[in-house]
Amino acid sequence: MSTFNCVTQTHLKQLIRKGIPRQYRPEMWKWIIKDTLKESYQPGMYAELMKKHVDQTSIALNQIELDLYRTLPTHKHYKADGEWINKLRRVLVAFSWYDTSIGYCQGLNRLAAIALLFLDEEHAFWCLVTIIHHHLPRDYYDRSLLGSQADQRVLKDILKERAPALTQHLSNCDIDFSLITFNWFHTIFVDTMPSDTMIRIWDTFLYEGSKVLFRYAVAIFLYNQDKLLAEGNSIAIFNQLRSMCKEATDVRRLTEISFNEITGFRWMQSAEKEITITNKSRVKLKHWTSYEQQ
Repeated sequence: MSTFNCVTQTHLKQLIRKGIPRQYRPEMWKWIIKDTLKESYQPGMYAELMKKHVDQTSIALNQIELDLYRTLPTHKHYKADGEWINKLRRVLVAFSWYDTSIGYCQGLNRLAAIALLFLDEEHAFWCLVTIIHHHLPRDYYDRSLLGSQADQRVLKDILKERAPALTQHLSNCDIDFSLITFNWFHTIFVDTMPSDTMIRIWDTFLYEGSKVLFRYAVAIFLYNQDKLLAEGNSIAIFNQLRSMCKEATDVRRLTEISFNEITGFRWMQSAEKEITITNKSRVKLKHWTSYEQQ
């Protein structure tokens, strides 16, 4: 993979957006993870964590056990006890020891399960670290989920700018689409859309980070905009919102919209975001401004 060090970042970005061939995906993901983590990547740490805590029980283990069998219940590798469930358990437990401030949160099981389909246990562990410590805000997977909630506010702002008629239509019909899109972001589209489409998004997300989630989310809305605008029944609109990810089979078209038709993309707001949380408490979360032409 040292060859990629000779390729310009822009060229490599364009290649990855076209999709990494399956036979090269494991090695390419490993390269991306190491390149992202840099000095934070420590070979052997995964085994050391497991050895160090071999006689201890993670406080997250009970919740991990509850979620193991509902991770990807229709996938052949995760249907029942066996090698894959054991690998998934070990990766999640190791991460709970690595980052005790998070430990375990629902959603991490799906991220680890996808990583394990292409990576060995150690690199699947580091894939989790890459996603949680580098690509997403630290409070995305803590108990407050404030980072996840903040991103939904940002998505609403972006969609209002990019599709004002659609945003107004959804508002008029009393539709809160974050009830649907929250899970898109929290699981990085795992189990919400066809696997081929989801993996293509993962290719780009691992290399470019969270802006990819915003780009594809907006693209999905734009792709389905005419259908949503033509529907006036709130229940029918909500059902359409729920199904449009499952029907996202044209990954080439979605990618074209995401990166060619959505230009000058402002994916974070410079102003402080004020989010209403339960019990009427308010938390201000700062986001930075990033303008990207491509």
